[in-house]
Amino acid sequence: MLTNNTPFSRPELQELLAAMQGKRILVFGDVMVDCFIRGVVERISPEAPVPVVSVRSRDHRPGGAANVVRNLLALGGRPEIVALVGDDDDGCRLRQELAGSGCGVAGLVVDGKRPTSVKTRIVAHHQQVVRFDRESLEPFGPEAREDLRRAVGAACAQVDGVIISDYGKGVVEKELFDLLVSECRQRELFLALDPKVANFDLYHDVDLVTPNALEAGQACGFAVTGESLARAGKEIRERFRCRSLVITRGEDGMAIFSEGREPVLLPTLAREVFDVTGAGDTVIAALTLALVAGPPDLVRAARLANLAAGIVVGKTGTATASGDEIIAYNDLNLRPRE
Repeated sequence: MLTNNTPFSRPELQELLAAMQGKRILVFGDVMVDCFIRGVVERISPEAPVPVVSVRSRDHRPGGAANVVRNLLALGGRPEIVALVGDDDDGCRLRQELAGSGCGVAGLVVDGKRPTSVKTRIVAHHQQVVRFDRESLEPFGPEAREDLRRAVGAACAQVDGVIISDYGKGVVEKELFDLLVSECRQRELFLALDPKVANFDLYHDVDLVTPNALEAGQACGFAVTGESLARAGKEIRERFRCRSLVITRGEDGMAIFSEGREPVLLPTLAREVFDVTGAGDTVIAALTLALVAGPPDLVRAARLANLAAGIVVGKTGTATASGDEIIAYNDLNLRPRE
């Protein structure tokens, strides 16, 4: 496998980022609210051997597929969202935040039988103490499915590409997945997928799949290491019938597989890692925008996504990377590390 650790020249990177501006991307999948409660631990509870967190702040952010939206917006894209929310305060807040940020929310379907998914993380001294989730994994009803079908058709008629962001909460199911594949093939839209293990049997005929190393290992039935990467890439592409594959490997960077080209390794560009939450959302957003902007060069797109991921893992919580941040970070990587 080839290794590519060449930084962008500043003009090349600026040209790519400029081409990405205004591209319209449909994000389909599981939206949720990421709640972060931050504080400090100064004592252990007398009631049980657990830390007592003195709360200093609380904030809510769009999460799951909605975090892909946030990353698209930060990079200059114009996203549309098709997803389910509950008929509750969290769903209302999520809709308002997405609409206020510039995302199209006509496809955000309200299902009164399911709550909006919320992940609440308790963080003390930059360390997650516990997480608790409120969600429903029950199948949604025929009315919600029909609303989602209509929203998919309307959105696909006006976008340049599609991202399926599967968090395993039930929105990505066979009928709607097949509909998206059909719409994208008919309209010649680029289709990217961030997969979830529970739905591996659903996936087929997408342009790009972006599993992490653990998910890749679960897809092919063996641990994905440096020695097994090439075999894993071949088997996953065959299983999902995908044209291209990017396996994110944490501190080991990314592995890139595409038709007619030798696999390429990209070493990580992260200089500090505080929190990997949502890094996969950053990667698929950057990859999709770069590939839709053209020309469709997967290695070039992955180099951009690698820069963006290096930035967001140096932040806490679900984070994004802007074009200006990426240019500055690339400039930093043009200089030798001390």
